[in-house]
Amino acid sequence: MVGDSLEELTSPYLQRYLPQVPLTINAVGGYNSYQIFDLFQESFDPSHTVVVFDAGTNDNPGYPEILAGNLQAVAAAIGDRCMVVPTIHGLTVDGIGNEGKNRVVAEFAASRPGTQTPDWAGAVATHPELMQADNLHPTPEGADYRARLIARGVKGCLNYTSPPPPEKPALESKPELAPAERIARRQRSLLRDVGAAVASRTALLAAISLYA
Repeated sequence: MVGDSLEELTSPYLQRYLPQVPLTINAVGGYNSYQIFDLFQESFDPSHTVVVFDAGTNDNPGYPEILAGNLQAVAAAIGDRCMVVPTIHGLTVDGIGNEGKNRVVAEFAASRPGTQTPDWAGAVATHPELMQADNLHPTPEGADYRARLIARGVKGCLNYTSPPPPEKPALESKPELAPAERIARRQRSLLRDVGAAVASRTALLAAISLYA
């Protein structure tokens, strides 16, 4: 699990909801998704089966492609491992909200089966009382609620089963044998051809004998 101050506040509650899951957590307050990708590179180990990329809150909402690029970079590094990518509730900058960043999260999840997207943005919209006065960081109750959302996403990843590969197309059935009447007709035609060839050869031999 890598992230910013939201992950710092959330992580103390996570083990409560994932008691049997060993966790590796690396989070630094104020980090943007570029810096959180660096944390991922520091922390990722091939033994990890799930990656929580809790990023985007500190990205400029006018440039959602930054988050998109870092999500793709993580996906390229982890192969078919499952990812948890929470939706984003961040500050509005120059009148631009977080719709673009959350669209990036949704499109990324749609392109990568199994990806879990705990809806933190939806939780904040529904329960504003979970937030501190800055409307950016959760209260202890909000952090606990957020931990439950992320833990549910981790469990979803652990329970996810990749769809089976597509079945090979069935071999085309062999053509049916020609009906008996068609076979008999073809045999009669062949016999006529053979008979004509024999008669022609016999006549040719007879002519040769006459002039010998």
